[in-house]
Amino acid sequence: MEREALLTLAMEVHGLATFDWDVPGGAIHCTIDAAAPLETQSAPITDFQGWTERVEPSDVAAVSAAVAAAEGERRDRVAFRYHFRRIDGSLRTIEATARCQYDAAGRIVRLSGISADVTEREAREAELIAREAQMQSILQAIPSAMVVIDDHGAIRRFSPAAEALFGYEASEVLGENVAVLTPDSIYDLHDGYLKRYRETGEQRVIGINRAVVARRRDGTEFPMELSIGEALVDGQRLFTGFMRDLSDRHAAEQTAEDLRNELVQVSRVTAMGEMAASLAHELNQPLAATANFLAATKLIVERGGDIGRITDLVGLANEQIQRAGHIIRNIREFIAKREVEIGIEPIEKTIRDSVGLVLVGAARTEVEVRFAFHQTSDLMVADRVQIQQVMVNLLRNASEAVQKLPPLSARMILIFVRDAPEDMIEITVSDTGAGIDPSVIDKLFTTPVPTTKGAESMGVGLSICRRIVEAHGGTLTAENRYAGGATFRFTVPVATTVERDDG
Repeated sequence: MEREALLTLAMEVHGLATFDWDVPGGAIHCTIDAAAPLETQSAPITDFQGWTERVEPSDVAAVSAAVAAAEGERRDRVAFRYHFRRIDGSLRTIEATARCQYDAAGRIVRLSGISADVTEREAREAELIAREAQMQSILQAIPSAMVVIDDHGAIRRFSPAAEALFGYEASEVLGENVAVLTPDSIYDLHDGYLKRYRETGEQRVIGINRAVVARRRDGTEFPMELSIGEALVDGQRLFTGFMRDLSDRHAAEQTAEDLRNELVQVSRVTAMGEMAASLAHELNQPLAATANFLAATKLIVERGGDIGRITDLVGLANEQIQRAGHIIRNIREFIAKREVEIGIEPIEKTIRDSVGLVLVGAARTEVEVRFAFHQTSDLMVADRVQIQQVMVNLLRNASEAVQKLPPLSARMILIFVRDAPEDMIEITVSDTGAGIDPSVIDKLFTTPVPTTKGAESMGVGLSICRRIVEAHGGTLTAENRYAGGATFRFTVPVATTVERDDG
């Protein structure tokens, strides 16, 4: 009795029921308890006809066919599956296995076996199938290559985009160590990284975009952007890597950088042509003053004058020479052909130096420049000379616009600096001139716009300015001021503290 009780308990725990089916007579006897899948206390099933009334018709035919097939092959066991509707209306999925007993003529006379309610299992399997289908759909749509590995480096998933990127079929690399996708020089490093992470839990690459070198199936190496995420799936730690080929971008960046350097050089030299007249006038002042001071000094020396007075005059002449030298050094630095040099540069000094380069000479002294610096950081990440080129171009246009105003008009340039989203600063150059012709404002940065500057046009200069700004990761826009005049805004990265991760 104790063994029978234990058996009954085990069947209840696992949701099992026994049944005995007299096939020729149709009588059915099954266990009746709360855990049995065919629990029908309010309407117990006693025969095959009662059973068929509660089972889907197609399943009745399938069960009969399975029994007939077992009988035809004289098998000692038969298994079948059907959908059973309970008294409460719920539809359950039942799996059954029975031993076959035959008569002397070879016909099945009795089926004795066990049935199990697999509804929940079937639902879980369907959910898993749906999730797998959804995952495959996602993998097909993701443009970036995706590779999933376990905490020992074995590849568990390999997306279609990864197949295209690396040249492997998924079936070729599933189960292989992810190091197969890396150059030989770092083949052994991945296992060390994973071992260290398992032992310490220290995250050195999780969630960080990194530029790495990868290897295709044909052995070629290429630059790649890699971002790694981590997840626990059914108690197993998995790492998902999203990868993007940087080969084309690197080549395009190099081409763009070469072109940009040439364009910037041409633009700077052209801009200097416009400054030539004013620059000559500006240099003439200290040189003329120097000549006057030295002439006076010579006269005093010839007359045997006071040494103190001679010293003063020589000192004044020296100051004027230093002034002229400072002007020349600034101009030479501005037009010198050089490679792009991104660094940490002072914002305010760069802007004020640009103003000094443009508003040089008496011809532009009537233009008032007002500054407003409201940014949090005093430093930016930029090529100082290139940003000065942008400022010089914008300031030159603004200066010419206000100088065309009638006498006694407010000839003003407004420079405003403030913080912008995403670690950028915004620099605004506005003027009180006539503004931009609405018919050309939409194509200001792409189509040369005729001006009074002859061969040099504002459109060409602004297109170069936009390329420079965009190469710094910023934007350049233009609009007309409500109060009159034009406004140009551009952004550059602000200098922030960056923590490096060498893992």
